[in-house]
Amino acid sequence: MNANTYLSASELLTRFRAGSLDPADYLETLLATAQRQQATVNCAAGIFADEARERARESGRRWREGRARALEGVPVIIKEETAVKGWPRPLASLVFKDKVAAENHPIVDKLLEAGAIPYFQATNPEFCVLGHTWSKLYGVTGNPWSLAHSCGGSSGGSGAALAAGVAPLATGSDMAGSIRIPSSLCGVYGYKPPFGRLACTPTDEYFAQAVEGPMARSFDDLVLMQNVLAGPHPNSYTTLPFTPLPTEYGDLQGMRIAYSPALGHAALAPDVQRNLLRALEGLRGRGAVVEEVDIRWDLEQINKVLLDGLRAIFVDEFMNDIPDADADKLCSYVRHLRDQAKDAPVSIMPSALLAQQLHREMQAKVWGRGYAAFICATLVSTQLPADQDPVAQAMLELDGQPVEAYLGWCLTPAFNLLNRYPVLAAPTGLSDIGVPTGMQIVANAYDDETVFRVAANHARAGSSRLFVDQFPPAC
Repeated sequence: MNANTYLSASELLTRFRAGSLDPADYLETLLATAQRQQATVNCAAGIFADEARERARESGRRWREGRARALEGVPVIIKEETAVKGWPRPLASLVFKDKVAAENHPIVDKLLEAGAIPYFQATNPEFCVLGHTWSKLYGVTGNPWSLAHSCGGSSGGSGAALAAGVAPLATGSDMAGSIRIPSSLCGVYGYKPPFGRLACTPTDEYFAQAVEGPMARSFDDLVLMQNVLAGPHPNSYTTLPFTPLPTEYGDLQGMRIAYSPALGHAALAPDVQRNLLRALEGLRGRGAVVEEVDIRWDLEQINKVLLDGLRAIFVDEFMNDIPDADADKLCSYVRHLRDQAKDAPVSIMPSALLAQQLHREMQAKVWGRGYAAFICATLVSTQLPADQDPVAQAMLELDGQPVEAYLGWCLTPAFNLLNRYPVLAAPTGLSDIGVPTGMQIVANAYDDETVFRVAANHARAGSSRLFVDQFPPAC
């Protein structure tokens, strides 16, 4: 392992400022890492070295001339789904393998305006509709902590690339857990902001269950990136005014935090629970009052209603645009969704009604009782193969319990229904098989600062040692 590849964005900026490290030289270090990891982890959809080298040289000049911007010279991983003008954007599909992005996603514009250097395009599953990262176009992306196990999805390439030392920052997107799932399995921080905090692409203004968000190996870097990405963009009319997050947070003295380990899920693995409870104890050590509350949701119903809502807004129309002649090019999980799209139409209204019901229960048991934050595990298990196919194997057995293979192992979808809730995914340690575990920190609508305050104290408590003195063995 080359320790330099795991420098944080904050440390890079310090070294660039001091002149002890040049952006162009550091980019070459990461390019070598990216090429080396591709042979094992397979998390690159593309590597764009020439344009990155040009930007790195410009960043070096800006540092020398005193014109550096917020992320000047910091290399960044871009999820393939997140459009970069001139880069391929096939959505991991053989059907669209020749498509190229015509313009930048708003968050890419913000990264470029801040001086960041996008150079590494990370894999995602076909059309970003799977909680793992494999496709016919890109193959299987492994988890750097254990290559045979899942890195999550759909932002799995971003999570794997972060864990592999390819760059300190990455973009992700989340419509059923796609930031939080790979953040948990790869041991990084990820943020699902409330809808409207980040600008979305034109035509996505009504797609409130899905948002873009930052991913990073360290908490401080997550704050740094979120403050760059947040706020209005000329192409979006739904974005909230920019409200910067603090970069320093006090302790949790007197803050009341509620938790439910698995929202009532029966298959929570003992190692996931062990790491979660240790993290909660760390928050108590920082002054918080942490108490368990009785949240037992019908997770199968939540998953179905969310997926029906996604179908109503996005999936069915998109799938129906694929010609029948191209059906054999699709992955099994996309063909399955396409077949569903031909069945009875679905509505977004059940999603709205269920979200209201979930919020009222949270109000009655959490927010209305004086708790400022709520915590649960992100996933019930890490025992997930990298190439898991939920169509070929519809059910899994986890901790002796039968679990639906598509989303039944995730605790994320409820908070896409509750899409104005900010949710921050934080690592909690390693499972017994050496794959990271994680937790979700949740706050009431648009209370972003609270989840970041809790996460800051979790990071300071040190209950997770990932990327401090524990690193992926595959790297």
